[in-house]
Amino acid sequence: MEVTIQTRKLRERLKSFLEGIDENLKLFCKLVRKDLRDEYDYVIAITGYPSSGKSQLASIIGLLVDFEYEFDVNICFIPTSKEIENSYMKLPMYSFLHVDEASRGLHKQKWYEKVQQKLNELYDVEREGHFLCTALIMPRFQNFAENFRNFRIKYWINLPQRGLAIVYKRDEDKDAKDPWHMDESYKMKFKKWGRKKMYERDMPAIVRMEQQTLNYWFYFNVQEIPKDIWAEYQILKVDSRKISKVFDINTDIENYQDRLNREKLDRWKRIKDLEQQGIKTAIEQSVYLKCSEATIRRIWREMRVMEKIKGNSSPEVSQIKSKERIMEESKL
Repeated sequence: MEVTIQTRKLRERLKSFLEGIDENLKLFCKLVRKDLRDEYDYVIAITGYPSSGKSQLASIIGLLVDFEYEFDVNICFIPTSKEIENSYMKLPMYSFLHVDEASRGLHKQKWYEKVQQKLNELYDVEREGHFLCTALIMPRFQNFAENFRNFRIKYWINLPQRGLAIVYKRDEDKDAKDPWHMDESYKMKFKKWGRKKMYERDMPAIVRMEQQTLNYWFYFNVQEIPKDIWAEYQILKVDSRKISKVFDINTDIENYQDRLNREKLDRWKRIKDLEQQGIKTAIEQSVYLKCSEATIRRIWREMRVMEKIKGNSSPEVSQIKSKERIMEESKL
């Protein structure tokens, strides 16, 4: 609670700092604010090596886009699909949602795909009355799922080193196979530099090369948030790790067995729904569920066994049992 009180009025406390922000970044954030009020929503990807300042940059953009931005309100420190949904739904219209990498999830294979699916769902279904700008922090741009990367992310900001950010804009041509033209960019760089090592290229040369890529928009310098204020973010980050030990991020990952169990329960529910609609025979249900009669009978048996294990005998299962017996007798 102490941290929550301290982080209130964050913008006012950082007023002098924000006045010195790079003008290009200010103009970019002004454009985002305008588009949000024109009922467009945005996903911004922020990438870079560890300790390059990704979280600080996301917070700076948040402060410039959303005048109510606060560390403890707008940052999702435990980026599971459920937490992102909660954060998304509680923020008012035109807000900035900062999805941080503070928890230990980014190294979990496929974790981010489920998060991206949830964001897609929220932006498709719940966008009316929200129109948020979401910043997603990821070490590598290629870690985003291809469909999400190509159709949901509007801007990509990469930090090649601390204090410097390069902004890329998605190619809106509907016929572009890769609207970020990553293969073309790499081929151009390879042609220019050949096998020259990355550490042999100086930063001005790297920026000049990026300026020649198809998606390049602009670059800007990134100032560091004052240490005393940024320490409050770090406290919240540490606290989130304590919470994540209780709520294991693995619960957000659907493994193969989980998927099989979920699909099985879905089939059972669909069969019960068909029962209530008066569609009761195996052949009728097989037509609706697009499977064989044998599969329907197998599912009936599974449902009956599960009810037996639970010690219950629901009317639906009893009906299934009776129908199965009648059908078997009719074949004799």
